[in-house]
Amino acid sequence: MKFIMLGSGGYIRIPRACCNCRVCIEAREKGYPYKRLGQSLYLEDENILFDTPEDINEELNHLQIREVDNIIYSHWHPDHTLGYRIMETLRENKGLNPINVYMPGYDLDISLRGNKVLPFFESKEYCKLNILEDNVNIGKINIKRIPLTNGFASGFIISEGNNKIFYCPCHAISIPIIEELKNMDCMIMNLGNLYKDDTSLTNFKRDNLRIIEELKPKKTIFTHIEETENTTYNEFKEMEKQYKDIYFGYDGMIINV
Repeated sequence: MKFIMLGSGGYIRIPRACCNCRVCIEAREKGYPYKRLGQSLYLEDENILFDTPEDINEELNHLQIREVDNIIYSHWHPDHTLGYRIMETLRENKGLNPINVYMPGYDLDISLRGNKVLPFFESKEYCKLNILEDNVNIGKINIKRIPLTNGFASGFIISEGNNKIFYCPCHAISIPIIEELKNMDCMIMNLGNLYKDDTSLTNFKRDNLRIIEELKPKKTIFTHIEETENTTYNEFKEMEKQYKDIYFGYDGMIINV
C-alpha cells in the first residue's frame, strides 16, 4: 500500500495567518516541508482520501493527485470536514461516477442535521453517502473502523493481505488498547501536546509514548502537528534521533506498507 501524507498540520495551519512567530516566518520563507497544511491522508492504491480540511484543493494540486474515488471521514470536527466542497470541485461537469463517502452514522447524522450540503451534493451526483459502522472493502483494500473511547471519533485498520496500518489522525488519547491493534506494520496518529499537560487532551509523553509501548507497532508516524507547539521542522527531525522507529510526518511524505 502506498500512502501520501497530503497535510500534516493541525487545526492551526503553518504558517498561521498574521503570525510572526519564528515557525511561521520560516514556513513562509522556505515553503514545504516547513509549511504544514490541514491533516489529510491519501491511499493511492484505490484513490482513497481520508478527511477533507479546508486546504484539500491545494493539497491535491501540490502533490499531483489525479483521482479521488472515495472519501472516509474520521469524525465531524471542522478541521477534518470543512473542505467537503472538494466533492463539487472534483465532479462538477466531469461526467464521473459519484465519490463514495463513508462516515459513521453518528457523524453522518450531525452533518445532515447541521446543514443540507451533503444531501445536496448527493442529489447532484457528486457523492454517494454511506454509513461506515464496521468495515468496508474498497477494491483490494479493507478498512475497519475502530471507535475511539471518546464516543465520537474513529481510527481505522487499513489492510491489504497481511499488511496492516492503524490510522488515528486525531484524539489519540482515546485509542482503545486492544489486541487487534497490536504489532501493526505502521501506526499513524496525531501528535499530542509537547509542553501543555491538559489531561483532557493528548500529551506526547503521557499518551503517545504510552500507546506506542502498549501497542508495539513496527514504526510510528505522527501527523496533526500544531503551530501552537512552536516547534520547527528541523527541531522535529532532531527529536527523531531520541526515539526508535518514531517519525514526525510532513506534507508530501510517502509511506509504503
